[in-house]
Amino acid sequence: MPRTKPKLSALYHLAEQLEGDRDISEPIARARDHAMAEECTGDDVDRLLKWSQQMDKASSTVATVRDSWMRGSFGVALARVIATVLGFSAMAGFLLSSERGLVNVFLFVLLFVILQLLMCLLGIAVIARNMFGSLPPVLPTNPARFLIERSAPGGRDLQEAQSALRLLFLRFGQELGALFTLGAIAAFFIVLAMSDFTFVWGSTFALSDSAVETMTASMALPWSAWLPQATVDSDLIFVSRFHPAVSSIGPSNIEAMRGWWPFLIMTVVVYALIPRILLWCLSMWLYDRELRGAILALPGASRVLSRMRAPIVATQGARDGPDGQSKVSAPRSIDRRILLLNWAGALKADEIDSYVEFQVLADGHCVNVGSGSVQAELKRAAAMLVSPVDHLYVAVKSWEPPMADLADFLSKLSKASRCTLFLVPLASRPVSATSVSDWQHFARGLRFASVDVQRLEQA
Repeated sequence: MPRTKPKLSALYHLAEQLEGDRDISEPIARARDHAMAEECTGDDVDRLLKWSQQMDKASSTVATVRDSWMRGSFGVALARVIATVLGFSAMAGFLLSSERGLVNVFLFVLLFVILQLLMCLLGIAVIARNMFGSLPPVLPTNPARFLIERSAPGGRDLQEAQSALRLLFLRFGQELGALFTLGAIAAFFIVLAMSDFTFVWGSTFALSDSAVETMTASMALPWSAWLPQATVDSDLIFVSRFHPAVSSIGPSNIEAMRGWWPFLIMTVVVYALIPRILLWCLSMWLYDRELRGAILALPGASRVLSRMRAPIVATQGARDGPDGQSKVSAPRSIDRRILLLNWAGALKADEIDSYVEFQVLADGHCVNVGSGSVQAELKRAAAMLVSPVDHLYVAVKSWEPPMADLADFLSKLSKASRCTLFLVPLASRPVSATSVSDWQHFARGLRFASVDVQRLEQA
């Protein structure tokens, strides 16, 4: 079965649904999601997207996306046209503005090859930092926020989608750069066919003919073997050297100087156009992968998936319900990627199994912290954060306000990419909305790729 290609709008709509799903009672939500499991097939991303569709049908609502000139087929098509026209205009303007029809080869290569290649290298650096490094989120003072508010549905700035958003900008940047280069190539041929141009070279540096020959031969290595017509020989380099003191150029020399154009157009294609296309394809693939990862990292996504997977088994028992049957707990599904931090004794040892959320914990994957030596507790928690542990569960007392020492403690545990704060209720009382709001505000300051806040309900 082919995987669904999610859209950015689906990510933001799903985030809104998951946020609203927090207020649903756990038993009701578990029964609802288990009933949806049969229709939500595919991998985890497909399940979540189909769950989103089922939720829309159940509530008789349709996902709406805010109209904007920055989004939609019209906006994309307009940007593509503008990029192509700009490339055409830049090349045509450069050729037509050349004094006496003498096009400087070095200046041509600088503007339409080297600058483009440097931008491609910058794109590679951004991809590398995005995939293997740590980049700061899009802050309110960042100009990219202007684009996010008009490209992201609802103007939301999800922390989990930062990597995907950067790749989205990079993807469109490479596509527009490739169209710019195509427009420049088209202008090169059109203007060159309609006007007489001569290609010359000259520099304030003391460059010899042999140095220029070596330089052009090195640049032509990728195609010199199968397209020798697009190379520059020593005779052409000799006759096309330009001195400002020369007032006139003979007709025979002018005709020979035009032999630069195959070499110049191949440098644009090989060093500007092809890298742009390759980066465009790479960024599209990475964007799809990061967007799928952002969907799985949304706060509440793992909770919905666990509800779908967990079977509800009904057997005869002493505690019969109205239908003569009793519910028994489903077999445990262990996830060794999760580590529970019991902060300041929020949970008693005999209470952990009474919560459905903690039934996925592997044996020994619970560490008591927040009441002893900070260094010792950090060392013990960090020792547990080895592959494949990447998700922190943190149980906190909901009746106490968030404290800075917890934030400092969690900031030292950078090996985990996800964190979920579980608010433990006091004496079977429900967690108040004020407490949830305070802890959500606290969670926004944590430096994890994904942060979630959930209320605990005893099974």
